[in-house]
Amino acid sequence: MMGRQFRKLFLSVAVAVSVVIVFAVCWHSLEEIHYLKSFFPKGFTVEEAFYASAVELVKVLIVSLPFVLVILISLYLLVGFSKNKDE
Repeated sequence: MMGRQFRKLFLSVAVAVSVVIVFAVCWHSLEEIHYLKSFFPKGFTVEEAFYASAVELVKVLIVSLPFVLVILISLYLLVGFSKNKDE
């Protein structure tokens, strides 16, 4: 009984921490784009801004993917624990 509660708490904390990390990565990416925009006010074309945004998107996807997997797996296991408790 105590092990199940610990697993649910551990998985819930893993989801919360992963969400915070993904949020921080996205926020950092936004700040970096804003910095680039202010750093190159006249020489930063729309095309260059597009490519800079694409690079940031790829960085966010690469860094966030493991945490998104942790979130999905943890939620799957939490739902599984809830179903097993009902039985």
